[in-house]
Amino acid sequence: MLDLIGSILPRRRTSDWPSFVEAIRAGAAFLAQGSSFSYLRARTLLAGPKLFADADFGFALQICKWEAFAVAVQDLILILEAEMRPALPADPALRAAGLAALYREVLASEEIPEHRKTKGWGDVVGAFDARLAVYMEKPPLKPDAISIATALTILDHAPIDDGVREADRMMVVNNVAFRFIDCQATLRKQLDLAAFAAQLTDRMTAAG
Repeated sequence: MLDLIGSILPRRRTSDWPSFVEAIRAGAAFLAQGSSFSYLRARTLLAGPKLFADADFGFALQICKWEAFAVAVQDLILILEAEMRPALPADPALRAAGLAALYREVLASEEIPEHRKTKGWGDVVGAFDARLAVYMEKPPLKPDAISIATALTILDHAPIDDGVREADRMMVVNNVAFRFIDCQATLRKQLDLAAFAAQLTDRMTAAG
């Protein structure tokens, strides 16, 4: 009966900082794995079960998933920032610094994958810093425009032939965009975005 009542009553949105970080991490992990695995299962068709059982293919797939995760975190942060921007500092430099710190925190909440043990995430962190410098100076983009970065990362690292990769570009871009839009709707229900914006603003202004 308690479970039934809990399913009927509206759930309280999470409003603490660790939950915001975890929601982004979990959302990005779900998007990266779901998008890369579903694409490769669809592309390999009947050969899929045999390929997915192959050790080399499996390792390549793990690389694809983790590289997509690192960029999916970026895209989710940018999508959330676009929605919360009216409640965030107007100074683009403050927003960029705060989002860069958030990105590092989300990445640090996951163990570094095997293929990056020696070099860490330095290159993708630097790439996001450069991306933020551009994005924070311009009007916010819609989720389907932001999520192209994750889609292209999946295509870049998917263990497939280059000709197939190019032919599938728009299909993957559209599929990933749909998944991000669905994830955004889920996060709106899960998170107290007003509280998130307030705490993010505090961190941005304190750092500035």
